[in-house]
Amino acid sequence: MFSSKKLSGNGSSASGPHRFKDIFDQLPRETQELLNSRYGVSNHSYWRYLALVLLAIGLPWLMWSAWYHSNPETRVTLVSFTPIDDRSIEITFNLDRRDPAISHTCTLIARDYEKNVVGEIDIPIAPSATNPVEITAKVPTRLAAVNAAVLECRPSKT
Repeated sequence: MFSSKKLSGNGSSASGPHRFKDIFDQLPRETQELLNSRYGVSNHSYWRYLALVLLAIGLPWLMWSAWYHSNPETRVTLVSFTPIDDRSIEITFNLDRRDPAISHTCTLIARDYEKNVVGEIDIPIAPSATNPVEITAKVPTRLAAVNAAVLECRPSKT
């Protein structure tokens, strides 16, 4: 009924869910129906359509998301900070804006040795023709500060 070549698999290079199709086709019709009723017949091509739909939606979203988050509205680079006295620290930073014609507000903070915030100030940044622009500001503190940072820069609401 079966050839030894088909059963041993020596002549077949098929793999995956269809590797036994040639053997299944040689079974009697009643046996095929019994196996189909017991184990069901599955069509394995539905996942390909689902994968294509997810790829068609997901790939453009992934590309947009990568571009959007790698090119933020504002980018701040800390240049330096220098303690002036026990009540103030000077900070210098670069502000790179996507649109330099829009005014921004930057929040600057100063921290003490134990990383507690000892000073905070919002400074307005006027629109400019150059981009990036270097800004130097003085942050008043309530205790001696050892470092300073730019917490955030955002477009002004005015």
